[in-house]
Amino acid sequence: MLASPVPALRPEPVLFSPSLEQLLTCYPTAPAAEQRLRELHALLTSARPRAPLAARMAWLEELAHWLQAPGATPSRRGRLAPVESPGSARLRLLVEVLGEAPAWCEALRTVLASVLAETSALRLFTEPGLSAGRGLLGDAVARLGQRLVPPAPDERELAQWVWRLFPGKEGQAFLDELSEELVVALCALLRAPSFAPLTEAVEDAVLVLAARASALGLASDVLARLPPGPLKQSPFVRLPRACEALRVEVQAGAQGAAVDRRREACAEAIAGCRAAAQEVLRHMDAHAVGTDLVYRLEQLGHALDRLESLLWLLAPDRARATPGAALRLLSSLVDTHARERSVAALFHSSVQCISRRIFEHTGEVGRHYITTTQDEYHQMVSAAAGGGLLTAGTAALKLTITFAALPLFFEGLASAANYALCFLLIQLLGFTLATKQPSMTAAALAASLDVKAGDKGMHSLVQQLACITRSQLASVFGNLGAVVATVTFVSLVLQALWGRPLLEAKEAEYVVRSLHPLESGTLLFAALTGVLLWCSSVFGGWLENWVAYQRLPEALARHPGLRCLLGEARAKWLGEALARHACGLGANVSLGLLLGMTPAVCRFFGLSMDVRHVTLSAGTLAFAGSALGPERLVEPEFLWAVVGLLCVGVINLAVSFSLGLSAAVRARGLEPVGFLRLACAVLAGGLRSLSAFVLPPVTLLPAHPPASRYGVRSAARPRAATRHGDGLRTPSSLHGPSR
Repeated sequence: MLASPVPALRPEPVLFSPSLEQLLTCYPTAPAAEQRLRELHALLTSARPRAPLAARMAWLEELAHWLQAPGATPSRRGRLAPVESPGSARLRLLVEVLGEAPAWCEALRTVLASVLAETSALRLFTEPGLSAGRGLLGDAVARLGQRLVPPAPDERELAQWVWRLFPGKEGQAFLDELSEELVVALCALLRAPSFAPLTEAVEDAVLVLAARASALGLASDVLARLPPGPLKQSPFVRLPRACEALRVEVQAGAQGAAVDRRREACAEAIAGCRAAAQEVLRHMDAHAVGTDLVYRLEQLGHALDRLESLLWLLAPDRARATPGAALRLLSSLVDTHARERSVAALFHSSVQCISRRIFEHTGEVGRHYITTTQDEYHQMVSAAAGGGLLTAGTAALKLTITFAALPLFFEGLASAANYALCFLLIQLLGFTLATKQPSMTAAALAASLDVKAGDKGMHSLVQQLACITRSQLASVFGNLGAVVATVTFVSLVLQALWGRPLLEAKEAEYVVRSLHPLESGTLLFAALTGVLLWCSSVFGGWLENWVAYQRLPEALARHPGLRCLLGEARAKWLGEALARHACGLGANVSLGLLLGMTPAVCRFFGLSMDVRHVTLSAGTLAFAGSALGPERLVEPEFLWAVVGLLCVGVINLAVSFSLGLSAAVRARGLEPVGFLRLACAVLAGGLRSLSAFVLPPVTLLPAHPPASRYGVRSAARPRAATRHGDGLRTPSSLHGPSR
């Protein structure tokens, strides 16, 4: 109970104080509130200013817990109790009692002054929420280490006691609810000399934070993204000097215009530092994002915020406003300390910034997969057919590797190499693969989901969604049609040359059983493949951002060895090619590794997991059907496998698209359109609107097309084509509507 005295205190002469009966006479109240008054009387009479530091801090902790405890609070006889928070009501009671009991007030003043004199507050002002220069990964490892093995407490550090006095979110809520008027009154009772150690700590913290902010701003990667200019004019150079000049003026007792001038110089330097940080962020938004640099800029902003708060305490405009500013600073410190234990919160801002940039890269690629005219639609089908043609060979090699009984690691490595080479070849030849499109077109669609323009905006969104859907279906039909036709032709050629199909009957039956939607894990494996497809698109966007951030194209173009080996022009071409195809290169290679190594790694740990890629599964099922013969194609087992193949396609595309869309929406900070609202907008157009999601677009000729010089009406010229992503040639108009 709080009413019991602290046992660690040494016996001392009891200070003169009002008796409990006198307090109860002044504050007649209900029994519940009377208990609060008894607890306060016991606490104030047990104060021992000459007790050990730990005992004095324990007494202050008891007093802080009494202030924060819930329950009714008594009020003085004949006075109407004001409407205020429980914490403010108890603080008002404490201020009133201390004002009428000078002995108790002197005891509290002595205890607090001695505690502040024997502890250091520098880390309290400079560490919560601020990095010690370790960087993003270093701070993450440090936080993990502190959660596993908490640091040893140091009783000479005031910060350790503050976290105990005001624990977590409850302590911050208590501080936020306190009346500033009561805080000013309490500080007046405790007198300014008691807080002299805190004033010295604020002066030291100002110098420390100014130096840290200057070091963060003068880093080489920050200066490289700022406009060139004399370094002596940099705000990061002026900031420590301005803060030191203000500290000297305050220590000298200067007032009036001199302090105002120094304060304005500090404010100008801080504003210049913030503007420089924003300039670096704009540069990264335009070019490439570095996660560690974003984290350091975020730390720079926190350091400047903390520095502003401390400068207000060091040289306030009004002396009476100091307690309120100190209360707000203490509340922010408690809140920051409560949040800094989270490792996820450490990565939130930095990851969000780079994820937005990644999905902008993938969205740029995704816009090239959206067809709006018949010519573009036919180009999509042709490119998809080429991708299906190459995938047929990949499916044949996949079956060969699967039934070769290789060691687990080498089987996964061979499968990964098979997939990666196929996907890279598809990119180089300008073909496309249907399953790579959803996560990228979803990123392109994400910018259109923040619809706030009424029916016109919804109509534009429905049109774009229709273009994406029919483009995706065209790619799927092109892939599946080409791979089935190619596999059938190859099987007939092998039958004619070898006298037997590629697969034996048992192997073909195994392939058919593996695609059964109910008797195998095909649906789960298809969902896993959809996740891997989305992961590969993310890695492709990350690689493009990393290549731009590290300026690899320029490095390759100016590399002495490459220029000597290939020549200056070819070295420059190599750098430009890397810049153009970095996203596709990263997506293709990572997808091959994920599809090939995931089953091997899962089986290594005893998990019966596999992948189901719709185009590859269509090729393997076609090889199995050719081996089984025409009469087996109408049996229930094979028909179930066909149903499983269709389910694989739907799940591949749906999972990849939904993950890409949700991630891109969160990265952009948009508010997505509700599904019901979007469905109503689609259905409002009737059958014509629904047919636009499946059928190719109809090209409308102008009413009076211009005649050629020979009197024949000439068709409109096709627009210029571009080449991006996995090599699909599409018109440059496919970038879609801008936000």
